[in-house]
Amino acid sequence: MKQQIVRINDIREATYDAFLDTEYREAIAHSIMALGYVSDSPLNLSFGTPKQQKEIKKVEEKPLDSNQISEIIHLMMYEMRNDFQYGKFKPIALKFLDISEKMRNINKENKENNKIKEKPKCNIKGATMIEIIGLASKALKENNMTDESREMIERATKSYSYDEALDIINEYVETIYRSKEQEEEEEFE
Repeated sequence: MKQQIVRINDIREATYDAFLDTEYREAIAHSIMALGYVSDSPLNLSFGTPKQQKEIKKVEEKPLDSNQISEIIHLMMYEMRNDFQYGKFKPIALKFLDISEKMRNINKENKENNKIKEKPKCNIKGATMIEIIGLASKALKENNMTDESREMIERATKSYSYDEALDIINEYVETIYRSKEQEEEEEFE
């Protein structure tokens, strides 16, 4: 299944195609500003310096990932929820949220098919539980496993015991208990 590409321009065009008022384009601008995708109002950037114009063009033409689509659409839905044209916008929002969900499923399938067989190693000797969670998160992120890091943190912080939390962490990383001296000795062997 081929993944669909969605850009901010695509969301904007959908609001034009549905004959929605300019407030919906403003809601897109508010969303991308609130999420930190641009440094200033898109209107200011598009009429600003060449550097500012380049920034807005780059943002508007960049393909969005599933999380970005979902975030933008949800913020727009929140902002426009009381608008009289919301009924016309809702099918557009649901279409983009559906695309986002399909992208998420494709990415999940790809990750499962390309799963790393070896879990990252994480030295937890002398660390408190909060430090262990942080170390495990860092090890996962260093191995391009940011989704797993988020998932591990969510699960471990909901556990009710140290052992349960450690079991969850061990699903994601290989915990090792070595002193700094032992690690240095192993490096030289």
